[in-house]
Amino acid sequence: MKLRRLSDRAGVSLIELMIALTAGGIVLAVTFHALSHFEQRLGEQQGSMARHQELRIGMRIVEDELRAAGSGASPAEAAILKAEEQEVEFWANLSRLATTLTSQVSATQQVLAVANGSGWRKGKRVVVCGTEQCAVSSLAQSGRSATLSLTSPLGLAFPAGSQVTVTNRVRYYLKRNGTGENRLMRQIDGGAHLLISDVSWFRLTYFDSAGQPTTDAAEVARVRVELAVGADQQVVTKDLALRGR
Repeated sequence: MKLRRLSDRAGVSLIELMIALTAGGIVLAVTFHALSHFEQRLGEQQGSMARHQELRIGMRIVEDELRAAGSGASPAEAAILKAEEQEVEFWANLSRLATTLTSQVSATQQVLAVANGSGWRKGKRVVVCGTEQCAVSSLAQSGRSATLSLTSPLGLAFPAGSQVTVTNRVRYYLKRNGTGENRLMRQIDGGAHLLISDVSWFRLTYFDSAGQPTTDAAEVARVRVELAVGADQQVVTKDLALRGR
């Protein structure tokens, strides 16, 4: 009886098998397409998140450094050296290195006795200011705990207690790479590196102390920075008052 029941069952035809295989292939193709689309969307979202994270970090650096424009420089020097729509250059004591002379310095002297010269790197620009005058030189070698060695004499005499600071030359500008992507570059004392990639919008606007727009670098008291990345055109705007003066 059992053998007869098995032998009575109908088999699967070749046509039915082909239909089943075709349907399974369609399901697999649709599933693969959906997974590919999901992976693409996930990649786009991750890329967008990375770009906006880079924007936030980069903008924070721009904020901190532009606000410090003029710090460490001589009062006779303009804080802003170049004020253009897509480029700005300025003096700033980025490392906040400052000390004082512990003894008088003659006009021909190249070694300064200071309260603390540790961490002052060779080649950095140094500004020495007394009550009425300032002089500029650069470090011939990295600073020591009690001395700074200059590449050339200051040319002026300064009393003990005069302030000594480092000033960095800072520049922000747009640069297009080989694929046509705009990138915001950060240059410190001649060495440049990428700060923000895939920049879709970058504009600088300058204002004087009265709040009026200006193109005169010497008159700049506030800078408006506008930045956007990627294709969404979501512009981040910051108004930055110069606190280095």
